[in-house]
Parts: sequence; C-alpha cells; structure tokens
Amino acid sequence: MTQGVSSFRRVATSHQRELKKLSQRQDLPARVRHMLTGLLGLATGTLAHSLLAALDEFEKELFEHASKAHTNEQCNRFFDSLREVKRVRADAAPRFLLAIEDGLTCFDQRGRHGHGELPRGGVSAPTELSLVETIELEDSLALQEVATKCEVRQALMLHELGHRFGVLAGQRAFEADAVPLGPAQLMAAVRHATAGMDIPNEHRVLLYRTYERAVVSQIGTFYAALNAFLVEHRILRHLRIYVPLPSRGVSIGPIEGATPAAVDRPAGVATPTQATQARPSVQSRSQSGAERATAVDPGAGPAAAAAPDTRSSAAAVASIGAGDAELFATLRGLLASRRDEPVARAPQKERSGSYVASADAIQSVLAKLQSKAVIHPGNAAGRSTTQLKQDLLDQLRQFAPPGQKPQLDREDADTIDLVGMLFDEIAQSAPAKGNTQSMLTQLRVPLLRVALNDKGFFSQRAHPARELLNAIAETGIHWIDDSESEPDPALVQKMHTVVERLNNEFDGDLSLIEHMLGDLSQHMHKLARTAAVAERRLVDASKGREKLALARETAGNAIAARIAATHPKRLLRTLLERAWTDVLALTLMSQGEKSEAYRKQLAVADQLIAASNSVRASNEPPATALRREVEKGLSQVGYHKDEIHTVVKRLLSPETANDEYAASQTSIALRIKSKAPLTGSTDDERPVHAANQRRAALQLSDAEEKMLESLTHVPFGTWFEFAINQQGQRVRRKLSWFSPLTGHCLFVNQRGERARECTLEQLARDIVRDQANIVKPEQESMVDRAWKAIVTSLRQLTGRNADAPPLPA
Repeated sequence: MTQGVSSFRRVATSHQRELKKLSQRQDLPARVRHMLTGLLGLATGTLAHSLLAALDEFEKELFEHASKAHTNEQCNRFFDSLREVKRVRADAAPRFLLAIEDGLTCFDQRGRHGHGELPRGGVSAPTELSLVETIELEDSLALQEVATKCEVRQALMLHELGHRFGVLAGQRAFEADAVPLGPAQLMAAVRHATAGMDIPNEHRVLLYRTYERAVVSQIGTFYAALNAFLVEHRILRHLRIYVPLPSRGVSIGPIEGATPAAVDRPAGVATPTQATQARPSVQSRSQSGAERATAVDPGAGPAAAAAPDTRSSAAAVASIGAGDAELFATLRGLLASRRDEPVARAPQKERSGSYVASADAIQSVLAKLQSKAVIHPGNAAGRSTTQLKQDLLDQLRQFAPPGQKPQLDREDADTIDLVGMLFDEIAQSAPAKGNTQSMLTQLRVPLLRVALNDKGFFSQRAHPARELLNAIAETGIHWIDDSESEPDPALVQKMHTVVERLNNEFDGDLSLIEHMLGDLSQHMHKLARTAAVAERRLVDASKGREKLALARETAGNAIAARIAATHPKRLLRTLLERAWTDVLALTLMSQGEKSEAYRKQLAVADQLIAASNSVRASNEPPATALRREVEKGLSQVGYHKDEIHTVVKRLLSPETANDEYAASQTSIALRIKSKAPLTGSTDDERPVHAANQRRAALQLSDAEEKMLESLTHVPFGTWFEFAINQQGQRVRRKLSWFSPLTGHCLFVNQRGERARECTLEQLARDIVRDQANIVKPEQESMVDRAWKAIVTSLRQLTGRNADAPPLPA
C-alpha cells in the first residue's frame, strides 16, 4: 500500500509548484505539439464543466447531510463547508484546466520511474524520510482509490493510450497510473483545483467520491475519443490489445476489469485489496450464447465497436474454452497416471446396475451439504475429500433408480480430487488450530460447486472464486492466525460473516462471490490504511528516541571531558552529568552542535565549574547573569521553581545557603539523581558506545559478519520470518526501521503494531542459525503456488518430469 500511496501523493502535489503551459514546450517536435494541442482541446471541451457539475452535486450532498445531522455542531460543519465551496468555486474550474494542461505539457517528463527521471507530479524524490500527516495520508488514499477503480474499469483504453503516449514521448509504454489525462492525473487536477477549500478532510473525501460518481464513472467515452484522435493522426493505428477471458458465460466485449496485469498479477503478502479489481462484470455472466457470439472484440478499439466481427468473437470464445479444457485434461492425465489408469476422454457410460449422477443432481446434493458446513471458529474439523465423496454418493441414492448404485462421472470425480488437493496444499501453510483452517473447510463445498461448473477455476488467475480463496487464506494466515498477538475481533467477524454467508446463500451465481470479495477487500483496505499510519508513528517515535539518545551522548561526552579536567564538587558534578546534559541534548536536537545556543550553554558549564572553585559575592554581575542562564536551562528540562532556587542558591550563593532550612549538598544531589533522564532510561545514555561494546562482546563468526554486512543494505519494509518454538512454527514480521549507528531494529506485524525489537547483530546470528530468514517477495498468489506444488508433486509421483503440463495461468 505504501509505495503506491507515496507515488500518488507526489502526483497530487501540483498545487505546490508552478504549472506549465503547452506553449512553453518549444523543445517538442511540431507534430507532437500539434497532437498535444488537439488532445488539450478535446480535454477542455469534455472536462471543462465536469468539475462544476461535481461541485453542484457536492453542494446538494452537503445540504442533505446537514439536514440529517444529529447535533448542531455537525450541522454547522456541513454548512461551513457549503459556504466554502461557494466561495472558491469560481476559481476551481480554471485551476482544474491549468492542472490538466500541465499534465499534458510535462507528459514526457513525469511518466517514468527509472533512474534519472522525475517521479510523477514533477517533484524530486525526497532524499530522506519525512513524516506524513494523517490528514494528508487519508487524502492521498482516497484519491488513489478513486483513480485505481477507474484504471481498472477503463483498463483496455488506458492500455492503448499508454502505448500511444509512449510513442509520442519516444519512451516505453506508459503505465495506467502515469497516462496523461488518466484517472490519476484527473484526480490530481481535482485536488489542485480544490486545494484552496478550507473544509474538513472527511468532506474533502466526500467531494472526491462525488466527482467519481458524476464524472469518473462515465469517462470511458472520453478515453475512446482520445484514442480515436491519436488513431486519426496515425499513432499505432493497428494496435490491438487482447486479454484472456473466462470460458463460461463471459462477454468478449470491452470488459472494464480485465487487464493483462489482472491475469498475471503479483499476489502480495496478505492484502486482498487488489484482488477484487480484475474481474469480468456480473452482467456479462448472464448473457445468452447468441449475445456472447456477437459481442465486440476487446482488441478492435473504438472503431470496431460499431461493427463487431461475429466470427472472430466466436472463435475467441472457442479458443479460450479449448485452452481451459486442455489444461484440465492435462491435470487429469497426471492424476490418472498417479492412479495408474487411463484417462476417461469420453463421457463415462453406465455400468450394469449403476447410475451415473447428472450435474444437476450433484449440485443439488452439494447445496444441501454446503448448508450444513457450519463450523465454529477455531474448530478446523471438516470433511476430507474421501469423506465428501462418500457423503455425496450417499445423498445421490435418492436420485438413482431402484436397484442401481450411484456413481460419479470420472471427470467430476477428478474435479473433486483436484479441488481437495488444492485445499489440502493451502491448509498446510495455516496453523493446525486456527481460524484459517475452519474457514478453508467451510469454503471447500461452495468452491467445489464452482469448479464442477466452470473449469476456468483451474486455469484463470482472475477467476473470482480463486481470488476469494486466496484472499481468505492469505488474510487468515497473516492477519488473524498470528500466534504472537491477538487477532482483530472485527476482522475475524468479517471473515466468518463472508464465509457463512457464502455457505448460506451461494446457489451457483458468481456475483455473490464477487460481492463478498469486494466487501472483504474494502474492509482490508481500511485496515491496511490504519496499519500504515500506526507503523509510521512507531518509526517516528523510534527515530526520535534515538536522536535524543545520540544528542545526550554527545552532550555527555562534552561534560565528561570538563569534569575530568577540573574535578568539581559532588553537587555540581551531579548537576552537570544529569540535568545540564539534558539541557545540552535538547539544544543539540533543535539547533545543532554548531549553534550559538549550544556554545553558550557549554560556556555556562565552564562558568559553573569556575564559580565553584572561587568565592564570589551573590550580587556580583557575572553571577547574576549566570544565575539566569542556569534557571532558564533547568526550567526547560522539567525542574520546578523551588528546586531551581535551591540548586542555584547552593551553587552560586553558598554563604546564604547555610541557614537552618537549607538542604545539604548530598540531599540535593540525590534529588537530582532521582529524576529520570530525557531518554527515559540510563541504558540509553550512550547508545553508540553501548553498541560498540555489544559488538565486541558478541564475537560474531565470519558467516555472521558477512550476514551483518548484507543486512545493512536491506531496505525498510522487508519481511522476515522468525522461529517461535522448537516445532518450527514461524511468524512473519516486517522490518520497519533500523539504525545504522546503534543497530537497533524495529519490527511490526501485519497490523502495524510493534512486534519485535532486536539488534542487527542478533538478527544476523539468528539468520545464520536458521532461526530467522528473509521472505522473498512473492510473484504468485498462494493459490498459484499451491497449484504449482500440486503439479510438481504429480510429476514426481508419475515420473513425467519431461512431459511438463502448462501451469494454470
């Protein structure tokens, strides 16, 4: 989540820099400038009034919310925002168009992410980490979500635009989030146009949602016009983008959610947010065969939409269906080879005295078994594949003619076996006793019904049933079944609600699975956003503590050198080592070691030492100035006025401090020592010195030294696995931050909570001793890896390594 958010945040910072006009790009070729001018004209004519229309809708929503507010304060906030919109709306449209023109003007400078190129938004990448305000993060996340939805819906048109803009820029094809006039650029322009509105962040997010409904959701015609304009100017006139589609009941028309990235997407670790995007629309699944045969070829572009090629579309459907059937047949062949029996290529015939169950009968029985598959959380006991088959055959007896024994068609039996192997393989990655196991058990029957009806389940990565299975498995393992922390009760409830509703309501319609997946993904998106904020706060706190400790060590070294040279009395020494060191540390943190304030406070320490070695009158000018500086410094580190007065009187006016109420030097020194240092613990007073001593005492081996050196180059955000018991159980933790000076490491769990702290030396030793390991970024989802393991296992068992079938893709 976080890299995408930071990139989008850079896109949306156009209001923080000077916008450029197309007339300023005299370095561009004349033909490119001419086409950019034409595209700007199309954008201006289409989008000029879009923001004002969205603002009209936004004003209506604010008024409706105000009328429904429960308190006067909430009502006033909505009316304040309404007045603010009216105040700045006259300037919003011109600012919006300026940002649109700027995006086209600098299209070849901000579309790349490689070395030596500017990031999106035209702002140089920061050289050091900086704190992201929660409001800014919420704002960026809302913009990113709107843009991502549109990028998915208009994926094909944006893909074509990306290729054509790449030709104009003389670069490789642009990604969807970098396409000029693309959703990300439009939302950045909206943010720039409304930057002057002084409204609460939740109202600003509502504005973005309103713009999405009013404009972005209907922007496909605009992108079609942009592509048509570039085609007319001979920019990749014959470009065709083909994407694989599901084999059953899916339109070959312009599918908004189907993109090449969706077919072969990295799965991530445990966030199913992206898994909801690339899916065929629900309406396309209900099309008749005739409608599917006359649908439009997605690679034909806007021009072909008016005259679809029925023959090519039908051929595409047949080709996709044949691919699924061929892959399924290959998997069946491996399965049959393991059983040492031929594959049934033709429908199985009834044996004497046997009844081969029909597909409708099997679905009817599985629907009954599905409704009974209710398992309490934490109880993973469920039907194995063998038990499920037996239960299925027992229930099929009601459909069999008298005297005939029911049996399964060989293809259906193989489907049940393959789905069972898939669930068993995934279950091996989950804790034996946990929520994930029980949820997987409850998913077995509904997804088996999907696989029996649609063999695309085995081959299509973007199949909604596969994505739901992957989301449940990864979320359950990494977010819920974390043995070192308590699971989030709301997430546990959400997951069980999704699974139970699927068991209670699923009747073969994939639209329910898509809805459940979207609901879960929306919930996970909120959790990921909260986790990012929590992690950032932990990192900032750790950096602040170390900065304070390093400053205190520097100040302590300066004081120690003066004490060693002069040997002051006990009270002054205690004051300098504890209180005045804190004063110097605060000044170092705020102003630096070369600042005038820091040098002045060091001079105060020298004067205190000199004053303690001579007899001075209390009214002497230097003592008065010195007294003020001491009182000012001690007040900064939390000393009360009475304590400051006692200390100053004892140090600078010893002749007036000998009355009967004066405290002894010993008692004052003890009171100073009793106060905790700014770092909170005396163990953090000299972190660099302590780190050097620790490294010398550990006596790392050569392998550990090499590992320690490599760990210093590991980027923040890398995931590690740590062994937590002798049984080999491991937990996954993210390295959020480490200090190259002290070696202190901070690890968080999936929810952004502090989960582990150690040193780089200890981490290197654990890795060498196999108590920890770096988790490589997964390029495949958990379901894809499970299929790969199953195919590999079947090859090894059958000795068919050379005859390798294609993997599900």
